[in-house]
Amino acid sequence: MIDGHYLLRRIGYSGAAFFVCITITFFILHLMPGDYITNYLLSLSHTIPQEAVDQFYQQYGLDRPLGEQYIIYICNILQGQWGYSYQYGLPVFPMIMQKLSWSLVILLPAVLLGIIIGIVLGAWSGWRSGGKKDLALFNIMIVFRAIPEFWWAIMAVWVFAFYLQWFPLGGFTSISVLISGLNPWDVLYHAILPICLMTSFVATGNYYMMRNSMIAVIGEDYITTARAKGLDERAVLWRHALKNALLPMVTMTTFQVAGIIMGNVFIETVFSWPGIGLLTTDALRMRDLPLLEGIFLLDALMTIGAMLAADILASYLDPRIRMGDQ
Repeated sequence: MIDGHYLLRRIGYSGAAFFVCITITFFILHLMPGDYITNYLLSLSHTIPQEAVDQFYQQYGLDRPLGEQYIIYICNILQGQWGYSYQYGLPVFPMIMQKLSWSLVILLPAVLLGIIIGIVLGAWSGWRSGGKKDLALFNIMIVFRAIPEFWWAIMAVWVFAFYLQWFPLGGFTSISVLISGLNPWDVLYHAILPICLMTSFVATGNYYMMRNSMIAVIGEDYITTARAKGLDERAVLWRHALKNALLPMVTMTTFQVAGIIMGNVFIETVFSWPGIGLLTTDALRMRDLPLLEGIFLLDALMTIGAMLAADILASYLDPRIRMGDQ
């Protein structure tokens, strides 16, 4: 069980880390070259009216010193105000939540399947480490992981959507939505290919962690004792070794759930999936600072929350852990 004083300290450290994260994010975003109004006006014509630029800066407070802008930003965050998007003119928080719901359509099944597949393959491979099948599977995972995600996504669209025409080229629904309305089966049909890719990426990460963890527990005394009792190898693997090898997976899984949401930019961009990844790409392209700040604010909250969740879950799963003991 986690110690109460330790938990309070962790919450305090997490709060400090949160403010450090949003501070770094704020200054990095504001130091980026270009701005929204310049990009927008250049998309309309080759000339930029200086009066329009000055009026935009004054309206959104961008003409103030950067330190003053930062103080206003922090005060707004503490009051729960995430600002308004330059590009869409809408509140940032509802926009992010709407796009996040679409991201979860492909992320939830992909993360769940990826964790299960990665754990099963990693446990089996680690248990048979050094064998031909283990080395073959390990090398396949290395090759798959070494190639960037966007390349796999482009190849998947080219082969399965363009050449074989098994799946749509992109989007989340067919044009028939204008007549018959949104069809869940049509959305699922569009989501199958990105889900399969995301599942593969999640599975490879879990495979490496589970394989290494399984190799580490093979030589433990309780494994030798289980074998001495006459248990067959399958029972030793799934009843004894797997349970203890899963402990390092707790931290990785919690971080995956938080990090993969913001790391889904390439998949959503290639497949034109209307999630938070595609929203991030559009916001970066247009230099929509309030929207970018809101997206990275959510990322910081989820990552820090995942750290706390990992500590608490580890203390429940492993009774040997006594967090907060002096």
